[in-house]
Amino acid sequence: MTVNDDELDLLLTLLETRRDPSVAELDGVGHALAFLLGDRFDAVHGSADHLGSADAAIHIADKAYPNWVVTLHGRANDRDGHWRCTLRETDAFDKDAVIGAGRSPVLAQAILAAVMRLAMQARA
Repeated sequence: MTVNDDELDLLLTLLETRRDPSVAELDGVGHALAFLLGDRFDAVHGSADHLGSADAAIHIADKAYPNWVVTLHGRANDRDGHWRCTLRETDAFDKDAVIGAGRSPVLAQAILAAVMRLAMQARA
């Protein structure tokens, strides 16, 4: 399977702007993450059935980047949540070579966007 940067950009836009992606769209996200992460991809939690769950997204982040710091910001009572997620190797600011960042109205999608961005940077 090959995924090009334009496809990855479209999937990131989907994750960061849509509230209710279809199962087919989430399947595309799962395939892209499998491509980017290789054997670090959690296939059990990475199926389209599970990708809408924040628990599954955290499992994916944990398997791909164990012991990395996951920071979540958002307001659960806002209509669209406005969630932000960052993945950093350490708690110390200005020490990380790469940082994954994602934002979305849906918590799980913010986490997945951060994982995808981090994986894209590592691939570059």
